[in-house]
Amino acid sequence: MLFPKVNEKATKDKVDSLLKNYHKIRRLSGMPIEQKVTATYSLDPKSFTGMNSSAIESGTIKKLDAVSLYRDINAAINTLDAYSRKRIYDKYINSTRFYDYEVFSAEQISEATYYREVGKAMIEFAEAFQGGSLLVFENE
Repeated sequence: MLFPKVNEKATKDKVDSLLKNYHKIRRLSGMPIEQKVTATYSLDPKSFTGMNSSAIESGTIKKLDAVSLYRDINAAINTLDAYSRKRIYDKYINSTRFYDYEVFSAEQISEATYYREVGKAMIEFAEAFQGGSLLVFENE
């Protein structure tokens, strides 16, 4: 079957777990708060810190993993339509953190509509992220 039934609750839980850590991933990757169109990435240690090489290697590997994850998250977000991208951005990415009620009140939409739209955006994100690696199917 090309499109097996998605377990939406479990999928949304996985997306929520990942995106709640977006700012931590961004900090570990060394990326700036606001995304830049022409970002430069420097993964080389700038100076000798007195740490042993295995600690430096471990830190570098952690940073490389964070950079890769950060890029994958942003690539998935950029595949979403503008409306879904805004929902994900407002809930997880925006550096100015708002409560959900502040967002749906400011946009003058109902709470139910807001959560329905966020849920739809989360499923779309799960489909786009790393070839659907966050999707959980009913038979799993």
